[in-house]
Amino acid sequence: MSAGSDRGPAPGVPPPEAAGPVHPAGAGGGDGRAVRAVAARQSRSRRPGGRSTGTSLPLPGNATVVVVGGGPAGSFFAIQLLRRARQTGRAVNVIILEKKSEVCFYSPVPFSSWEGCNYCAGGVSPRLVDGLRAENIVIPDDVIESRPTEIIVHGDWKSIQLPVPEGREMLSVFRGSRPRQRTGRYVNFDTFLLHRATEEGAQVVTAEVDGVRYSADGRPVISYRAPAGGRGDPAVGGGDPAQHTIEADLAVFAAGVNRRPGMEVRDDPLTAALEGMIPRLRPPKVRKAVIAEMRDKEDRLGVIEGEVHFIQYGSKDLHIEMASVMPKKGWLTVVLLGGSVDRAEPSASLRLVERFLRLPNIRRLVPQRTELTAQCCCNPNMTVGAARNPFGDRVALTGDLAVARLYKDGLYSAYTTSSALADCVLDQGIDRTSLARHYGPVVRRLHADNRYGRVIFQISHWVLAHPALSRVLYNAVMTERMTTPQERHRLAPVLWQVASGDDTYRHILAGMVHPASLWLMLTGGLFLTLRDVVTERLFGLDWTGVPRYMTGVPVERVEPTRNALFAAAGLEPPARPPQMESMFTVRIRADKDAILRQLGAFGDPARGYLKPRFVRIHRVTGTPNQVGSVVRYDIPVLRLSFSMALETVVPERHLLYRIVEGMGEGGMLAFVLDELRPGVSLLTIYVGFDFPKGRGLGRLGWGLGRRIFPEFAHNVIWNYSLCQLRHLAEIDEG
Repeated sequence: MSAGSDRGPAPGVPPPEAAGPVHPAGAGGGDGRAVRAVAARQSRSRRPGGRSTGTSLPLPGNATVVVVGGGPAGSFFAIQLLRRARQTGRAVNVIILEKKSEVCFYSPVPFSSWEGCNYCAGGVSPRLVDGLRAENIVIPDDVIESRPTEIIVHGDWKSIQLPVPEGREMLSVFRGSRPRQRTGRYVNFDTFLLHRATEEGAQVVTAEVDGVRYSADGRPVISYRAPAGGRGDPAVGGGDPAQHTIEADLAVFAAGVNRRPGMEVRDDPLTAALEGMIPRLRPPKVRKAVIAEMRDKEDRLGVIEGEVHFIQYGSKDLHIEMASVMPKKGWLTVVLLGGSVDRAEPSASLRLVERFLRLPNIRRLVPQRTELTAQCCCNPNMTVGAARNPFGDRVALTGDLAVARLYKDGLYSAYTTSSALADCVLDQGIDRTSLARHYGPVVRRLHADNRYGRVIFQISHWVLAHPALSRVLYNAVMTERMTTPQERHRLAPVLWQVASGDDTYRHILAGMVHPASLWLMLTGGLFLTLRDVVTERLFGLDWTGVPRYMTGVPVERVEPTRNALFAAAGLEPPARPPQMESMFTVRIRADKDAILRQLGAFGDPARGYLKPRFVRIHRVTGTPNQVGSVVRYDIPVLRLSFSMALETVVPERHLLYRIVEGMGEGGMLAFVLDELRPGVSLLTIYVGFDFPKGRGLGRLGWGLGRRIFPEFAHNVIWNYSLCQLRHLAEIDEG
């Protein structure tokens, strides 16, 4: 159905009347308490009657159902209701009243534009993807802005990369036509869903609802303003808005908590009218958020394509409890919540975003030379609680106006509540008792689960924002990843669920406090952290000013990585792993030339990495990155030394050093470069050698040497050095 078509009332639907009783809230302002008082007096005299106690009121045949709000919650409800009704052979007329000045319908139907947005980051969670698939709702490719392949959880010590698990899918979208500067801005998620609702048979009217009351026979009467012309069609232009009313068998309110940006929900005249109709209704608690759409005029954001960043801390003077950064086709969506947001005036929202982007870990997130500018920034409400009694006779609230999942997955909770409401009104009834018994539990379950969510986010904020605790968590996750097969992991799945919302909060909290998880935090986290700190102090590794990145290789990738590394050099992998074997990878946002320049500095006195105390590393002959170059290691305190010669060079791909003299003769040090995508490379480092066996006292000495310089010490040194190398390469690139 085109936005420019001449929409008349759906069959069997009484046309909106220009004249008729208008609820006092239609004045569109004034004291909310006074409005609520008037609404309460009117509603008490017009409550539905004629039903005996305990008798349900079914949705009548050829019923008129009015949905206030054309966002996802309203569209999901309309789609589900119309599909189920058709399957059961029932006739239902659905009218969606949407206040946007122009409603944009998805191509190939001619469309105008849905101006504005719905104040949402636009993340489509794995659970919502599953739900849409079950409903056979396929989001078109041009609506999808990105398909994230990993969530990166930021910790004060290091960030943890969490690949999207096999069989799960995340998406990002834009919810409306803003920001105005983006290409194809009229193609968006809300438009797509609303068009699907019209395909199912819903009628859409551009109108702003300003009041609701009960008629004499107990049916809800919705009053609204629409463009002059009497049709309520967005294509009808000119003139002042005309006042209309429509009587419905059922009214569903899915208008969200941002009908007016920055408005207190209880001061909304529509909320006041609903409180007058529904006994003991209280709107949900909300919290302010900041959402900004950023872009770089040089379009350098492609290097972080596929990433979603989850951050739970700010700084001493920027109190952030929850933040996300989501790349989209040349854009970056930034969402902030926390004490600084709560206290800030709307005019300060953009300054908060700019301060957030200057935080050290966020500066490292954004590619070098990127100059982000905000094209739009808003300060919307976010639902953080549940409405009390969000239903009455023939009236129900859904979506954010009823309940939302705490800080996560608001689109999924809109889908859940709206689908449950559609099932209830078709299968059980539209009276308050039926809604309370069969729709109310869905709202209450979401609200109860949010209590667990509050505990989860308090714990995760405390851990991730703390320098020592975040290091313990990182070491525990990486130890599990490097020693245990993926199907037996505990910690990474819990982190994934916290960041993605891909499970109930109750189950997530159970996983967090499970004895096996706590044991891993103790053995793979705390003990290893203490060991690493001692080793760093011994070798003089100071992390001050050094960015920290992930470097470990999962146990499943060790053998394939080893085989690929040897194959790149034209060698057969060893029959058995050597006594000393270490393998590391680090992702670098720089081209191969910048990385190779840093690798060429290996052995140079002025290099900026791999300079541990007690070890002197220097080139004794040859040219950087050329076959025949020899680098020598001297450990004077132990009177040990060995030399490595660059044996094989595969241009822009592989450097292979062999130990040609001294300890570990025959062993190897190899560097392999793989381009993940333009501007992003993966550097893999492999070290493998056997300790000399020796004879007599020499055998004892080499055994002692293995214990004095164990494998973990080598890992600590290379982990530190790789972080330095990445930082230098990215500066070089920039």
